Amino acid sequence: MDIISLINSQITNPLHFQSIHLSDKAPSLKKFAGEHLEADDYHKAMQDPDTVIIDVRNAYESAIGHFQPPEGGAKLIDPKMRNSIEFPKWLNSDETQKQLTGKKVLMYCTGGIRCERATALLNQMSTVSEQLKPQGVYHCRGGIERYVKTYPSGGFWKGKNYLFDKRMEQTPDVKDDTAVEKDISSKCCLCRANFTVYRNQFKCSRSLCGVPVIVCTACTTAAVIKPASLMCELCREGYKAPSEVPNLVAMKRAAEKMVGDNPTASEQHPLSKKPKVYYKDRIFLRRVPLTATFTKIKKSLGEDKVRELVWLVDKESGAFYGSCVVLLASPSDVKQIVDRSLSQGGVKVDKKRIKVAEVFQKDDEDEIFNHSSPHKEYPPIGAAMLNTQ
Repeated sequence: MDIISLINSQITNPLHFQSIHLSDKAPSLKKFAGEHLEADDYHKAMQDPDTVIIDVRNAYESAIGHFQPPEGGAKLIDPKMRNSIEFPKWLNSDETQKQLTGKKVLMYCTGGIRCERATALLNQMSTVSEQLKPQGVYHCRGGIERYVKTYPSGGFWKGKNYLFDKRMEQTPDVKDDTAVEKDISSKCCLCRANFTVYRNQFKCSRSLCGVPVIVCTACTTAAVIKPASLMCELCREGYKAPSEVPNLVAMKRAAEKMVGDNPTASEQHPLSKKPKVYYKDRIFLRRVPLTATFTKIKKSLGEDKVRELVWLVDKESGAFYGSCVVLLASPSDVKQIVDRSLSQGGVKVDKKRIKVAEVFQKDDEDEIFNHSSPHKEYPPIGAAMLNTQ
């Protein structure tokens, strides 16, 4: 009997657990959460063939947009979830565990909250399971939203990012709407014409489903008259989620007993990052407006403090995406400006309050200030944006 079976057998005795709350099931983020990757590191990780990437959102969200790793890179896996309750069942299945064992696992979601909990669950399960042994578990800091802002032309993102607020969806800033539509193969659930928009809160009529469905403009009236005809893509293909429910309460207690007060599972892994080492002579500025200039930034930070500046741009389009790195005269200037930003909620440039942070070193990055060309006064617009004007 493996440890998972042993745990499940022990929980059948109600005397062991008289009161079970949600907190008893949720994995500890402190002990088991996966490792955050910044958007650029996540982008690089998707190019690794020994990696799988999991969309931990619901299937109807994935239908209108998802990551598409490059050919020869990571393998994308869609758990086909109608709701998040199905994720532990999917993760517990033998088929899933075979796909994840021996692989680096990347997860992603809209803003980074769901995938943080999902990585913790995977690390917790792998702690007590002999059959589930991934080689590191990671997720994108800030989720799809931050990735798309980092790569305004899309990067490896294809389609639209489904949102739960009034915006409804997010698309890459400098990617043409026609190109975005071509990335997506979602269809109207009635006429089967290509369509990418969720509106009017139409839902699947099948018993115990009820997930949002896409209805095109031409079929709106028919959907209102015959709501029983609406069917989501998973019900259309007859997909059924795995039925075996892992015993999350017992699993959590067993995993925490094994880990004790040790670092998180991701921190114990040999692929984990080294402690961050920060540059002593530079700062990172974000939320910088397009109207900003090198002269305005110097005036805000201090004329005698700023030596050089590099505008950060999208690698594909060359367009500025609101961030830059500033080289300062001394380490004391870095501390002074960062402290001032923390106390004032940022520094003002051209009447806009922008965020300031220290810059950490990466082993594989080039020294961006080792070049002969002088700084540019204005942030670059990029070829893609010029073509749209």
